[in-house]
Amino acid sequence: MVSFSLSNPGANEAYLISWVSLALTGIAFVIGLAVATSSNSSATLGFALENAVDGISSALVLWRFWGGGHSIPVAELELREKRASVGIAIAFVVLAVTVGGTASAHISEHSVPGNVAALLGVSAPSVVIFAVLGAVKLHLGFATKSPSLKKDAACSLCGALLSLGVCIGTAVAHDAWWFDAVVALLVSGALLLHGVYTLVKNAQIGNHWWAVAFWTGKGGKGGTSNPNPNPNPNPNPSPDPNPNPNPNPNQASPARPHAPLASPGWAPSQARTS
Repeated sequence: MVSFSLSNPGANEAYLISWVSLALTGIAFVIGLAVATSSNSSATLGFALENAVDGISSALVLWRFWGGGHSIPVAELELREKRASVGIAIAFVVLAVTVGGTASAHISEHSVPGNVAALLGVSAPSVVIFAVLGAVKLHLGFATKSPSLKKDAACSLCGALLSLGVCIGTAVAHDAWWFDAVVALLVSGALLLHGVYTLVKNAQIGNHWWAVAFWTGKGGKGGTSNPNPNPNPNPNPSPDPNPNPNPNPNQASPARPHAPLASPGWAPSQARTS
């Protein structure tokens, strides 16, 4: 029986919510992309692309918690957490550039969204669904202390904001045709800042995420590592043949005791008695 608890959540709840998120974002991406193509809405296109990124981030979080608490060591889960967090940050940057560029083009071309019924049919329920999903993810992220799950929650909340922008933009389309494009620009700007901040922070602490070794190495660090922790290149140095017992060269060495010397022609048996 599947158990899910919000009062005492753990890796199991994070794992299950990632499956739910993966399914919802896949459906929303397909529908949102179809509606964005027919309605010429920047925010709806941003919503569709955001769900694609949300699906990728959910897959990364799912991988991060896969087997948690059962068959996967804690060190391996921590390494997965690090990589998942960086992967989501990269997806944030890609999404921000794509959505921001599309929204800027719509503003410059004075594109007015159309197909109002389809826009409202997609955006209105998405506001509620992804706001609740994002809130649950954020709660689980704090409970499990998982930065990657928190980023995944931010992605879902951005989807809710984009959907809200579509709803408002549709209502004021005649007077403020630019509204949904501006919302898309604001959301993409926030995603870009957060993604770049995460990547720079990881680079500063030594996580070379641009290197293949970060994604394939056991330690998750980029660059080369020294397999021999001994800084001495000769692991078995030969002993000093003439060790100096006196570390201070200016201090005289202590005198060694000597046995008394006997005269060549004198022996104890030859001593005279008086």
